[in-house]
Amino acid sequence: MFSPELISMVGGGLTGFLFKFMAQKSQDQKEMFERLITANKQTTDNQNQAAQRVPLDAGRVVRQIIVLTVLFGAFAAPFILPFFGIPTFVEVDVKHNEALFGLIPSSAKKAFVEINGFFWTSENREVLLSIVGFYFGTAAATPNKS
Repeated sequence: MFSPELISMVGGGLTGFLFKFMAQKSQDQKEMFERLITANKQTTDNQNQAAQRVPLDAGRVVRQIIVLTVLFGAFAAPFILPFFGIPTFVEVDVKHNEALFGLIPSSAKKAFVEINGFFWTSENREVLLSIVGFYFGTAAATPNKS
């Protein structure tokens, strides 16, 4: 049916194509790997340069200021601020009674009420608990230097 020369030529062509395709694919993978290594080296260099521009203690100082502010608000402010007589205003909902035997539902208006002293919110408590948890967590994760 097919002559041996035709089969040999087609087989040789397919084999040559296959080997050339595999070699080109291997070359492409090598070049991609080299580009990846170069990009990784450039990223590492950029990160090192960024670390040199900003001192490592900058973040720690900001965290310490935040912690000291929250601790002042949690422990010192409730005792110190009332002596200065600075008024604190709190937003409250003032409800109006139902009218016409319940046919008109009650409504609420926002009002600001002056209170004496320091106002402690649940958000203050949550921030304080978060800080305490953070510091206990970092202390637990610190390796023992004994």
